Amino acid sequence: MSVKEKVTLTLPLDLMKVVRTLAAPRQQSQFIAEAIEFFIAEKQRRTLRERLIAGYQANAAADAEIAAEWSMLEDEVWLKYAPANQEEDNTNDNASSRTSSAR
Repeated sequence: MSVKEKVTLTLPLDLMKVVRTLAAPRQQSQFIAEAIEFFIAEKQRRTLRERLIAGYQANAAADAEIAAEWSMLEDEVWLKYAPANQEEDNTNDNASSRTSSAR
């Protein structure tokens, strides 16, 4: 169980009306605590997302450079191995279509 601290807050009347509507009378503190935890988690997620986006954007040029360095090798591997995989896919497709037409 977490340690609790009693605090006094001043909140807008309309907001407290909604809290009283949504939370049971003896559970308003718990409701407000959960709302604050949710808000903090959302804010942290948003901050992390912004930092990740900024990092990706800052490294975009270097990432593109690395991708360009490897593209010839990727093309070579693709050309070497992709046709074999495509033939297997076609063979499987033909076998399944023969099975379907036989029914």
